[in-house]
Order: sequence, then structure tokens, then C-alpha cells
Amino acid sequence: MATLKIKVLSKGDSVISVTEKMIAVQRKNGEVDVIPIISDGGALRIDTENIVTITYGNNSIDATVEGENGEVTITTF
Repeated sequence: MATLKIKVLSKGDSVISVTEKMIAVQRKNGEVDVIPIISDGGALRIDTENIVTITYGNNSIDATVEGENGEVTITTF
């Protein structure tokens, strides 16, 4: 049987939850990353393009996207 290692932690981080579709990691600074897991033809991989970071703020959501003229931040509240 193969051993699977998912290397997403840095020193001081901890895992909050794991499901077959995501891993929730609390970072040392208190932020939480929700990291999607993709099953790709029987192999698992981390979806690095769609990680959601939960951080401190005023109940708003910021999305940063790459545009033709550089990055654009979209804020909703």
C-alpha cells in the first residue's frame, strides 16, 4: 500500500479539518486556508489556483484576479 503525504504545513501551522474534497489549515498567524483536493484519474493533487484564505477584516470578500493590465482586486461586502 502506498503512503500519501500532503505537504501544506509550515512550522506553527495546524490542520483543522480534512475531507475527501478539502483540507482546512490554520496558519501560525491565525488565518485559515481552505485548500481544495482534486482527484485526477485516481491520483490526488492540490488545487493551488482556488485556495480560499479566511483572514481578519470587516465582513467583506476580496478577490484578486490577473487581468491584461496586471492584478485587479474586487471587493464585496
